[in-house]
Formats: sequence, C-alpha cells, structure tokens
Amino acid sequence: MKLTRNDRRVLKFLIENGRIPDADIARSLNITPQAVGKIRRKLESDGIIKGYSTIVDYEKLGINVLAIALFKFTPESRKTLRERDIDERVKGPHIIDFYRVPEGDVTHIVTYGFRSLEELDHYFHILQTERGHISEIKKLYILSAKSMRKNSDKELIIKVIDEMGHEKLARPLPPR
Repeated sequence: MKLTRNDRRVLKFLIENGRIPDADIARSLNITPQAVGKIRRKLESDGIIKGYSTIVDYEKLGINVLAIALFKFTPESRKTLRERDIDERVKGPHIIDFYRVPEGDVTHIVTYGFRSLEELDHYFHILQTERGHISEIKKLYILSAKSMRKNSDKELIIKVIDEMGHEKLARPLPPR
C-alpha cells in the first residue's frame, strides 16, 4: 500500500488518538480540515483503518488474571475441522487474542482474561470436559494483570509508518 506523506502524518495522529477532531489534526499539520477528512475516509475505505477502539485498564475493571494457553488440536480433529471451524471454536468473552502457529507441537496460542483464579479454573475445567477430544492444552501460563506492561502496538505501527517514507524499506524477496 502506497501512502502519501500527509496520509502517514494523519494516520499517526489517529493512532495516538482516534477521537481527535479533524480540525485539530489540520491545525497541527498545517493543512485544511477537509483534506484531513478526505484522508481519514480514504484510509478507512482502503481498510487501513478498520475501526477505533478504547484502551482499557483490565485491572480497574476487575480482570485480575491473564492466561496464555498453548493448544494442539488433535490429529483426529485436524482431519475434520477446517480453519474456519477452528476460528469459530476459538471465540468467547474470555478470549483476548488467538494465533495460529504454522507447525510444531502447538497449533494455536490463545490469550485470556478472567476476574479470578476460580473463574479461570472453572473455564478450563469446562473447556477440557467439553472439548478435550478436539484440542489438548500443551502449556498454560497464568499471570496477574499487574504483570502486564504493555497492551498496545502503537509504537510498532508508528515505526512502520515512519519507514514507509524512506527508500530503505525492506523489499520482499522475489519468488524462487
């Protein structure tokens, strides 16, 4: 995706604060609010901006326990389940994110949030009772919400946007 200098500059403002008015961005960048609005709509329609979200302090809401589970879907279930079926199974209010691992002893990594250790214990007991024949928990890491040090990818995204304006961007290798 090719972004103009102003596209990148507006996007960086929106990453820092998705609720910032176009007029404030325009004033900071010395362009018109109409230009900012046009850039914002272009970034949205091109799918670069998928939406706007709020960063929440889990602990203040009572989410005190985080868990990272490493799963392996059983060979039998892999024969019958398609990737879409797996995506449907890995949903629920406790799931924060999940990732597919391309190969190895683990097929998926899932991050969870719970109010308490009791809630976590109950959840995984039910999960293994109802779905133990489909997947196996290879490893479960239980963490305190207090241990979370970062829950935003803003710095990475800003770095990539900044690099888009330079000629030194890594070019994909040609197919062999």
